[in-house]
Amino acid sequence: MRLFPAPKKIRGDAVELQLHEQSRYRAAALHARRVLPGPLGELVYRELNAYADFGYRFATDGLIPRLAAEILAMRSHQQDETPGMGSAA
Repeated sequence: MRLFPAPKKIRGDAVELQLHEQSRYRAAALHARRVLPGPLGELVYRELNAYADFGYRFATDGLIPRLAAEILAMRSHQQDETPGMGSAA
């Protein structure tokens, strides 16, 4: 039997996202549930929340920040139906 050495310990000193950045990703996650129906909205919600929790430690390509920007730019049907917020009836 051959034993392999244990992996190096994780230091746990990665830089966390600032609070305003975490809030932005959480807002985008909640908005995704409103503008994207079904499983797609749920998937985007989970990914954005995970990014808010763990930050950019796992992604270096900027995909999640671009996704958050796209989601926040989308209008929901609820906004259109709110008096004074949507188009004139």
